[in-house]
Amino acid sequence: MRWTRWVAMGLAVLADSRDIGHELKRHPERVMTERDRAWRAEEQDNATRELRLTAVWRRRNWKAADAVEPYEQLVAVRAAAWGADHPLVLDTRLCLAAVRAEAGDVAGAAREYERLLGDMLRVLGADHPRVAWVRRNLAHWRGRTAWVAPPLPRMDDLEGPVRDEVTYRERPDTAVHGRLAQVRWRQGDEVGAVEAYETLLRERARHRGADDAVTLVTRLTLADMRAEAGDVAGALAAYQSLLGDMVRLLGADHRGTRWTREQMKKWRGEPGRAS
Repeated sequence: MRWTRWVAMGLAVLADSRDIGHELKRHPERVMTERDRAWRAEEQDNATRELRLTAVWRRRNWKAADAVEPYEQLVAVRAAAWGADHPLVLDTRLCLAAVRAEAGDVAGAAREYERLLGDMLRVLGADHPRVAWVRRNLAHWRGRTAWVAPPLPRMDDLEGPVRDEVTYRERPDTAVHGRLAQVRWRQGDEVGAVEAYETLLRERARHRGADDAVTLVTRLTLADMRAEAGDVAGALAAYQSLLGDMVRLLGADHRGTRWTREQMKKWRGEPGRAS
């Protein structure tokens, strides 16, 4: 029933607040950012929180067409509260562009990315990672006439489908980034979750090496996160890069290799779909 989903999401928010509270006591300089302060302040506004939950729930349950309007409203509410140039407002517009594409409005997504690119260049500068995100997706959607998002369940676990094949003890100074990614993902801040998970990947690669199985799993999960956060072009490039390393290190028939190949095909568009 629908009310059970709302209860579950409410409990998750409470759990996230508790977890991030613990992390703030242990590693405040690593976890607490201006982004997280803004999120915590927004949690105090019931109307805004409900609007965000509605938008996120619809998107993650593959009701993208119904998610467009609440995302538009969320952009307006956050712009009124924080200013149109606030990084989280720009990130919300980034999500809105992705939702338009997921809803099948490829032309609308391209227009949204084009408008956003000018504002991000002005506010963040040409070298900011978000600008690269917008550029590659603008080019991707400009080259399409139609697209249907793959009907996959949304991610429940940030370690991907091969996590059971990898056992490890995480370093405390590395694990904090994974926990922050989980908190942001559950709150509906997919763009911020990708940012935190990129840091986790860098830390794992530094401590374990680029060819370690855990590093490969992290790259796979990050590619999945990119796709579901709306960075389809970035995800496809990541899958392509990862596939060669998966075959070389794990073999062509490994579960992770097969998943990488299948994900890349699905986010490109199944054969026979309009493109």
